[in-house]
Amino acid sequence: TFQMPTSFLGRPFRVPSDTEVTRNILFSALKNEQSASVRLSSAYLNLTPNLLSALTMYGKENNVGAPYILTAGAISHGFSPKAGSQKGNVVGIVDKIKSTIPKAFLTLVMEAAQSIMNNGGKILLYERPGWTFHAKGIWITANDDGDSRSPERINDPSSLLTTIIGSGNYGVRSDDLDVESNCIIVFNDANDENKIEDNAGTIKE
Repeated sequence: TFQMPTSFLGRPFRVPSDTEVTRNILFSALKNEQSASVRLSSAYLNLTPNLLSALTMYGKENNVGAPYILTAGAISHGFSPKAGSQKGNVVGIVDKIKSTIPKAFLTLVMEAAQSIMNNGGKILLYERPGWTFHAKGIWITANDDGDSRSPERINDPSSLLTTIIGSGNYGVRSDDLDVESNCIIVFNDANDENKIEDNAGTIKE
């Protein structure tokens, strides 16, 4: 198994951004595996236009696996108001302001969903009272023939080609403002594939 860490420290250093590296991997997977499919999880879904265009290369129009995306719904969003906040004080005011953020993100999700669903993919929202969704990652598979009722799941661990794990949210802020560090893992070991598939399956449950 080959692992490669990626990070960027700002434009003055001329280091490729996290989303640029991710986009290149998505295109490379399609170029080498015509049956490739991609699953992406982001706590704060705000895809850059370049990354969205790469994801929409996967899908029915190109006779390859569709893209599947998992992100936080309003209830489990990281900026949703937390229980125990009191109205009228500073904390309550901050929570009131923050409560508008999940709605803004859901608008972005709906915009991305139009392109993803047109290619046969799905955007799934994680919602569980009392829980905050913060899972991040990308899983690229090929020839993943399994349960057609749950195509968003990885049905065959041996189909896993590449995964990206780390701090990136694959969005505009990750691209332009934050310092992110991800690890790209390219698989050739069935044992590792099984472990990562278990992890991806647990997130989607």
